[in-house]
Parts: sequence; structure tokens; C-alpha cells
Amino acid sequence: MERIDHILVVDDDRDIRELIVDYLEKSGYRASGAANGKAMWSVLKNHQIDLIVLDIMMPGEDGLTLCRQLRANPQQDIPVLMLTARTDDSDRILGLEMGADDYLIKPFVARELLARIKAILRRTRALPPNLQITEAGRLIAFGDWLLDTAARHLLDDSGAIVALSGRSIGCCGCFSTTHSGC
Repeated sequence: MERIDHILVVDDDRDIRELIVDYLEKSGYRASGAANGKAMWSVLKNHQIDLIVLDIMMPGEDGLTLCRQLRANPQQDIPVLMLTARTDDSDRILGLEMGADDYLIKPFVARELLARIKAILRRTRALPPNLQITEAGRLIAFGDWLLDTAARHLLDDSGAIVALSGRSIGCCGCFSTTHSGC
């Protein structure tokens, strides 16, 4: 039996949160909702989450802070799609710099949200066929490089470390199929 992806929707607006959760469930996903950062951490502690849809503007810890905390913890290497009413380019850029994998502005079309979720999951799961994978998928060797997906960094043959974002990890995997390194 194939495992169903579990999406966590973190948004303080109950109506939006429930609407997204219902839509994702009707689209074949398992979905949970959380109203704030505290609830998000509780869900993450008790469930295996495959992707987080994260609102930026929330009381208490905002989505940018939560995304930064997620990225600071290598055990929480979960793709994040930022969802927000903020339309300023600098907000979108900051969200991506904090580690978000994608960014969608409210109001949004539900099909676009679903398409972005599918694309993120596809990108984060895609591994080129010529990679050597060790330690239960954590280490990927290609060329003179060793990609550590849990620690989110590359090691070259001299042992030098290059820190990476989730998107950079995916790019390294893609580039490794046609180049000798990233």
C-alpha cells in the first residue's frame, strides 16, 4: 500500500486553514491544520509531515520565524510553501531566503496551490539515476562531491563544507546527472 503524503497547513485564519485542508484531502492528500507555531511544532513532533503550507502573518511567531527555525534544524528538512497576503517583492524574496521552497500570494486559485504542492514534492523526491545513495538516503555521492541531505551541505574531496538550502540540494541532484559536480 502506497503511503499518502501528509501536508500541514499552518494559518491563523481558521476559515482559510480548513478550506485548504478540505481541498487537499479531496485531492488525495492527508492534511492537518495548525493555528500557530506552537500547534505546528506539536503536529511535527507526532506526525511525519511531507510538506508545510505556512502563512507568514500570524500572531506570535510569524511564518518567517517558523521557517527559519525549521531550516536551522537538520531533522526538520521539510519543504515549505509560504502562503501570504503580502504582495511586496521584498517579502517574497525574504521568504525564499529564509528557506521557503515556494511562495504563493493570497488570494490564490486552489488548483495553483495544488500544482505548486505537487511540483515541490516532485522536486524534493527526484533523484538522478546515477547517484550513489548511502546511509538510508542521507548521503549522495557524485563526482568529487558528497551531498549530505540531513545536514544540508556538500563536502568536496578535501573535506570543505558548503552549506545549502533545500532548493540548492535539489539543484545539486539535478546538475549531478550532467556535470561532474554542482
